Amino acid sequence: MTKRILVAHDFSEPANRALALAADLAKALGASLDVVHVHPEVYAGRGEPALGLPWPAPDQEERYLRFLDTELERLVALVVGDDTLQVTRHVVRGDPVKAIEATVAELGADMLCQGSTGKGTVARALLGSVSQLLLRTSKIPVLTVH
Repeated sequence: MTKRILVAHDFSEPANRALALAADLAKALGASLDVVHVHPEVYAGRGEPALGLPWPAPDQEERYLRFLDTELERLVALVVGDDTLQVTRHVVRGDPVKAIEATVAELGADMLCQGSTGKGTVARALLGSVSQLLLRTSKIPVLTVH
């Protein structure tokens, strides 16, 4: 039985759709809902910088992480729009795949929900994508929303 759902959110439209679906599932199942955004330590060629903004200078990193949390809070309120469902936000740094897998383990999540990639076939083949890597490596069920 699904008791805790984690949504990996990268500020994309597919991630918003994944959040909306996960919120509906959490309500229907009586599960808790967590949302994680990962800010990469070093841009590794996968995904896009959060919100399309330039990388912050090292002395502005904490401020930038607080900004990301505020944006995540705003999106959760906009997309979920239901005060009866409590959503816990997590903004972490690191490699997106490793950080999401670590968050799954730390929270004891039993389902991961994520948006699909917006890249074309060639870019996906050359660069890979966080969603594809998580589909291959996750130890729990992964729901990918297009």
